[in-house]
Amino acid sequence: MNIIIIGGGKIGYYLVKTLLPNKHRITIVEKEPAYCMKIANELDVAVIHGDGTDIDILQNCGTMGADVFIAVTGQDEDNLIACQLAKRNFKVKRTIARVNNPKNIQVFEKLGVDMAMSSTSLFAELIEKEIDYNGVRTMIRLQRGDMVIVELTVLGGSAGCGKKIKDMTLPTESVLISIIRGDASYIPNGHTIVREGDTLFALCKQGTHVELTDYFSRPDPDAANREKGKDMDKGKEPA
Repeated sequence: MNIIIIGGGKIGYYLVKTLLPNKHRITIVEKEPAYCMKIANELDVAVIHGDGTDIDILQNCGTMGADVFIAVTGQDEDNLIACQLAKRNFKVKRTIARVNNPKNIQVFEKLGVDMAMSSTSLFAELIEKEIDYNGVRTMIRLQRGDMVIVELTVLGGSAGCGKKIKDMTLPTESVLISIIRGDASYIPNGHTIVREGDTLFALCKQGTHVELTDYFSRPDPDAANREKGKDMDKGKEPA
C-alpha cells in the first residue's frame, strides 16, 4: 500500500517501524528538521520537511495516489485539517487521525475522518506494550469493543514453537489470523506449523495478550524438562 504519515514524532516514528516490514511504500511529512533527519538516517522511507496542513506539501508528497493517510501530530486541529484535505482534495479513501483529547473522537468522525484514535487510549498503549512485553505489540484496539489485534515474535523453545495450530492450547477468545515468515505471509489453518522467528498476528480479547506472550515469546520450562529427560534416557545402559 501507499501510505502517507503526517507527523514524525514518537508515534509517527513507531508507526513507520511497524509498517516497514510489510513492504508498504511510506512517505512521512514532518515540520521539525531534527525529526526529519532522525527518520531519514534510521528508516528507509521518503521524508518531506513541511507542514501537513499545506495543500502544496500534500500534493508534492503524493497524497493523490495514497491508499491510507495517517495524521499523528501533537495538534488535534492539524490532524483534522490534514485528513479533511486528503479526503476532499485528494480523494484518499482511508484517513486515520490521532486525537489527543478523547472527547474529540466523535467530532472527527462526524467531520469525515474514517478512524479517529485517542492517543491516550491507543497510541500510548502501543508504545507501552512494546516496552512492557518483549516480543508483543498491540497493533490496534477494535473500535467500540474489547478485542485487539496483537503482533508477536515466536521464540525458539516457547510452548507454541514447532507445533501445529490445531495442537496448541491458546487462550480462550483468541485466534491466529496471519503469519509472516521471511518475505512471505500466510493465512494459517489448523495444520500450519509455527516456527521460530515467525511474526504472528492474533485477534484476542483485551488482557489475554499476556498469555499469548507467554505461549509464543517466552521459554517453556516444561519443554526444557522434557528434553533433559530424553537426554537422561539416552545415557542409560540397556538392562
